[in-house]
Amino acid sequence: MKNVDVPMWDKGDDTDDFSKGGASSSFSFEPPKVKAPAVQEIFQLVLGREPSSREMSYYKYSTLKKEEVVNKLLDGEEHKNILEKSKKFPELKEENKKYQSTILKLKSNIEDSRNEYLELKRLLVEKNNIIESLRQNRDLPFLTNKSTIEENNIHYSISKERNISEKKDIGILDRLRYLLFGDK
Repeated sequence: MKNVDVPMWDKGDDTDDFSKGGASSSFSFEPPKVKAPAVQEIFQLVLGREPSSREMSYYKYSTLKKEEVVNKLLDGEEHKNILEKSKKFPELKEENKKYQSTILKLKSNIEDSRNEYLELKRLLVEKNNIIESLRQNRDLPFLTNKSTIEENNIHYSISKERNISEKKDIGILDRLRYLLFGDK
């Protein structure tokens, strides 16, 4: 049994650099406050983002060398996904231009529809006002223009003066001539 008399917190781990005699890089022995900016710089360089608090704590207190941290991040899935996405970037950039054009067209259509709606609303108000005025004037006679009424009386007076139905011996040709020319 190995380290039986040693307390649990002092047993150590066989895989760390300290159990093997220490680390060979000065990065490993730097205090965590000094390592924090270096860890942030590595993350910005490799992954293009800030490390999470968990990642920062892990790498800040770890005994990994600077090159090992870089290699670990380069071999990770996140970096592989970034590389795959970077290959698609030109296509996505072109696609983005098309979508920007589509967005502009849709905005223009929305503005046109809004203007059309406002115009239709204005016309509806105008139509309702006309209907209301017609409802108020519905008891008035349809023809209020005297000249139109007198003009109609002239036509009626002609038909009253020349009553065709009293003459029984008028033929169809005489009736047509009367209708067309107004003669007897």
